[in-house]
Amino acid sequence: MELALSVQHGQDDQLIFSQQLGADSVVVMVDNLDAPTLKAARNRVERSQLKLAGIDVPPAVVQDLAGFSEGLRHAGEVGIRLVSSDWRGATAAPRPVGRGTALVRAVAASAPAWEILEEFAAQAGPVAQAAGVRLACRAGAGMLREAKRLLGVLPALDLDLLEAGSAGVSAEEFIGAAGAKLALVHACNLRQQQQAFLDEGEVSLPKVMQALVRAGFSGPLRASLPPGMVEDTAWGHKGRAFDLGYLRAVLQVIERSGK
Repeated sequence: MELALSVQHGQDDQLIFSQQLGADSVVVMVDNLDAPTLKAARNRVERSQLKLAGIDVPPAVVQDLAGFSEGLRHAGEVGIRLVSSDWRGATAAPRPVGRGTALVRAVAASAPAWEILEEFAAQAGPVAQAAGVRLACRAGAGMLREAKRLLGVLPALDLDLLEAGSAGVSAEEFIGAAGAKLALVHACNLRQQQQAFLDEGEVSLPKVMQALVRAGFSGPLRASLPPGMVEDTAWGHKGRAFDLGYLRAVLQVIERSGK
């Protein structure tokens, strides 16, 4: 698997920081799927001597199905091979209730919008396939509880461990069930329905990463927006450094133990 960071398009300091931390790849978050934006995103990553694992688009972009489908064609034209779309509920505002009063957000409850997701997959899936793009979706807790139905609908999955933990879903079992449909994984943790640091909480990142290795997962494993730390940036430079270092250490132990 690749240890990746999510970076914002146009923020070159984040690309440089990713390079300095030794990230294997980056996933670029974009708000526009027009060809110039996508081409610029790819070029910026390549100039930073990093690997572009894919792009991530917010719910507002996904809601315009016609525009999103055209964006998938543009992605294929400029050589972007993985696009993840966000289908989670609204993100709650962070509060200072984490470890050391770190700013953490609560997991937002959302009702599954199955009909909308099914229509999206039926229409956008073939467009992505024709464009040579792998289309992944990041689902909320409500959908993750119905794993069989979700995996049957989606072309590919972007698994959010925070949502899986909130749903009471075993991430290790879900990874085994997802198989080749698993395209990306968001590394995160939670405690009592609140975001937590990776090394605490109810999700065992070492066990999840062992499951990914056993499953032969080769995609990007990237941390979500980290808890807000003292004198950190809005993007979370300090938090992301901690997260990537933690994931790298766990992966090295797994690789050396042969598990």
